[in-house]
Amino acid sequence: MNGFLYTLTLQEPVLAGNLGGDPNSADSRFYIPGSALRGAAIQAYKGKMDAADDDFRRLFLNGATRFLNAYPVMDGKRSLPNPLKYRKPKYFQASDFGKIEGSSLFAVDKIEQVNVHTQRDAVRGHATSEAGAVYRYIALPAGMQLQGMVLAENESDAQALQKLLKDQTILLGKARTAGYGHAKVETAPLSETWRETDQILKVAQKITITLLSPAIVRDEDGQFTLDIATALSTRLGKAVTPGSSQRRTEIISGYNRSWGLPLPQVIAIAAGSVFEVEADASLDDWQKLESTGLGERRAEGFGRVAVNLEMPAEVEWQKVELELVPLATGQLAKDDPVANRMLIRLLRRDLDEQIIHCAREAAELYAGGVPNSQLSRWRVIVRDVLETRDLPRLKKFAEDSKGKPGWKKMEKARVTFGQGRPRLTEWIEDLLEKPEMLDQVWEDGFRPERKLGTKTVAITPELNAEYRLRLLDAVLAILSKKSGGKNGN
Repeated sequence: MNGFLYTLTLQEPVLAGNLGGDPNSADSRFYIPGSALRGAAIQAYKGKMDAADDDFRRLFLNGATRFLNAYPVMDGKRSLPNPLKYRKPKYFQASDFGKIEGSSLFAVDKIEQVNVHTQRDAVRGHATSEAGAVYRYIALPAGMQLQGMVLAENESDAQALQKLLKDQTILLGKARTAGYGHAKVETAPLSETWRETDQILKVAQKITITLLSPAIVRDEDGQFTLDIATALSTRLGKAVTPGSSQRRTEIISGYNRSWGLPLPQVIAIAAGSVFEVEADASLDDWQKLESTGLGERRAEGFGRVAVNLEMPAEVEWQKVELELVPLATGQLAKDDPVANRMLIRLLRRDLDEQIIHCAREAAELYAGGVPNSQLSRWRVIVRDVLETRDLPRLKKFAEDSKGKPGWKKMEKARVTFGQGRPRLTEWIEDLLEKPEMLDQVWEDGFRPERKLGTKTVAITPELNAEYRLRLLDAVLAILSKKSGGKNGN
């Protein structure tokens, strides 16, 4: 089997959107849809993102590659939807996922994380009498583990997708900027004889089809239906005689972040539905059906089936506690990309504040004398160098400017740094040549570094060069503003 197993460890609560309930709240599914992982893989994809591109279609769109749903991990293995032929006891509180062993059905306990939020006014930044509604999010809890599979037509595609996702931290679901959605991905290979149910496939004239994910199928008239006979006959290429069934309807929707629009709602057959059929099909036909699925949107994990799943006539329901992975250890992976980005952003915020404070002090005693046209010319070059990181170009520009009228006027201007008042030209030359100049402008007590747990981010040589240029640009901008309309400008 070409593909791999992926395990998601939720670093934050995840809102895998579900329909229904209070329109002002959000209630998550108890699993991660395959479409969410497919979206994360597309975000990480470096190739051509075009539906007309053969590679992109094969990897993400036409069903040649299938991203299976991630279901809760139970005793170290992926659980499956409970068959609907078994009626849950009236007061038995558990999720719809578990496993069958002998005459017992072990159902995973349903654990949710409920967070209450208050709507904030977009301008004031806090709740008001006009905008202060209280709402709640019911999410998958942080620390929960879920497993799914990615199946591909060939080994090279499977390896390429595994490389995109292996050991990555991805974003899933809703409210990603509000403390929801981060998950860590781990991958593992699949065996050649892998089957989603871990059972040996046995076929006969009468077959039971159990849906392991919601299925979207159509009838002969092209309308969505709850009968799989037409779709199954088309997939097998053989006549199918339907028998009894235990099924449930489900409304499927979604959201396309690229379009910024919700997807059309369609009727589907719920996971766990069981159908009895008769068909003169071979073992290879049924194996291919299990591998590729049934119905539409199979690339997103819809239409997964199990053929002749072994099910006892009756079962005894038992609940299994869901184990959460402890996350509050205070330890971060050395190369954790999310922590790196967060710390660098915080460090940049602090450096930006220091640059503004220093530039204002530098220009506090400036009395004019340099034309705004000269200052603007310098700012254009500085900003261009900020884009290209070509610091030698700015040094050459300064060297070529020496002796010219504009440079001589800049020589007469002075700026304030600490206890000294150097000439503007001297300060510019030192700033371009000496990286340590940046350390001399910080406020007392400021340390240019950020820490999170045992992880520390400090100024790198690249950041040092960038913020020397930003300081120069800020000083020139304030000098230009103080000059106003003087000097004939």
